[in-house]
Amino acid sequence: ARAPQAEASRAETHDVLVYNQVIGELGINAGSKGEKEIYRRMLGRHLFTGDDHFPSTNRKYTLDPLRDDGEVSLVCSDVEGIEWIPLTEVAYFWGGAQGEIEIRRAGDIFEALKTREMKIHQKARIIGARFRVKFSDSKTPRSVYIRPPNIAKFTRDDDGRLVEEWLGKRGFSKTRSAEPDEAVPAAVAG
Repeated sequence: ARAPQAEASRAETHDVLVYNQVIGELGINAGSKGEKEIYRRMLGRHLFTGDDHFPSTNRKYTLDPLRDDGEVSLVCSDVEGIEWIPLTEVAYFWGGAQGEIEIRRAGDIFEALKTREMKIHQKARIIGARFRVKFSDSKTPRSVYIRPPNIAKFTRDDDGRLVEEWLGKRGFSKTRSAEPDEAVPAAVAG
């Protein structure tokens, strides 16, 4: 007697592509880096200006403005819908054989540093930052966490548009804005 052969089964998967028309950004969730690269190039080629319409780099966020501009990097008066933003947490990577990470927390990091006549560390790499954002339509501030190169965590998805606008204006985000005269499809689905 022969043993029945096991059938190979493969779960059905779906790739997801989201185009944010406001900031001209393409988000891709696919099975592999190669698949993401194909989507990026083909959508750029067939729906926009060419293969390189969407940059291939995944380095979207930087926290350098915290070091370079200090408190000025938190200005939000030019973003309608956001009232104030203090920095409440910063994570430094010091490197070394043990990969030392230092996390500093305060209700307002810059105010805490001022009281001790200090500034953001100039030598350590900043690998994460948390901000408390007071939105005009809410009584309670909400948390926003940025971790370069490409992670932003919002308490609510609806916060994304305003936070991305602020991040772009202060130099935390390297986004490509859609050109006003570009032909942009309202939605792409397949």
